[in-house]
Amino acid sequence: MTTKQNARSPKVRMSEDVSAVTQRRMRLSPQTRERMILDAAIDFFAEEGFRAQTRALADRIGVSQSLIYRYFGSKENLIERVYEKTFLSRWNPAWEETLADRTRPLRERLQEFFRSYLVAVDDRNWIRVAMHSSLEGSDLTKRYIQGHVTRLLGKIALELRSEAEAKKKHELSPMELELAWHLHSTVIYYLIRKHIHGTAVSLQTDDIADMIVNNFLDGVNSLAMPKSKVISTGATGGQAQKTEHRSKGRI
Repeated sequence: MTTKQNARSPKVRMSEDVSAVTQRRMRLSPQTRERMILDAAIDFFAEEGFRAQTRALADRIGVSQSLIYRYFGSKENLIERVYEKTFLSRWNPAWEETLADRTRPLRERLQEFFRSYLVAVDDRNWIRVAMHSSLEGSDLTKRYIQGHVTRLLGKIALELRSEAEAKKKHELSPMELELAWHLHSTVIYYLIRKHIHGTAVSLQTDDIADMIVNNFLDGVNSLAMPKSKVISTGATGGQAQKTEHRSKGRI
């Protein structure tokens, strides 16, 4: 055979490549194919939002729309699976145990929690799915907040109480919960700056978590201090008086 006879046309080579890809796809197990579609759907909805159509998702990943429905039944079921993998699979039950362990200082517990939490949620898809969900009327983020997040922030709010308040065992007030939200929202806005606004941020997440906790607790401690006790030195007129501050030092 001549070299010319051995050479294949680009069209023939493309046909063979497509055939090879098709054969590889056919060899995928149902579990693998389902996982691939789900992972692609998370990327897709994080980028396009939940109003985007599954036909566009199918075109993007090179499968038929009917194949997506074969595995997930409906767009609503697919979105529910996105919720489970994006939010629920990242949740670590040990976080609540860490926060409740009163054998350790609260500062240490909060630092450990927020370090771990940032590792789990510092992800572009996580924060973008959360934002799209709330802006487009889906209840994914709302459910996540009302269930997991609110329960965890309630534990933080309880730990922030003074010993005297903790013994009363009355329900948390709205302001106590707002205080815990104030701490949590600082971490969330770091993710918004990084993955939504695309602005420069420090990548030293452990140091960021420690700084957020330290600044927060130092501020809470300053608010918990009793009013300054003014000690008269017998001075009159413009002469200064001594002011004594006593901190509870509970955190």
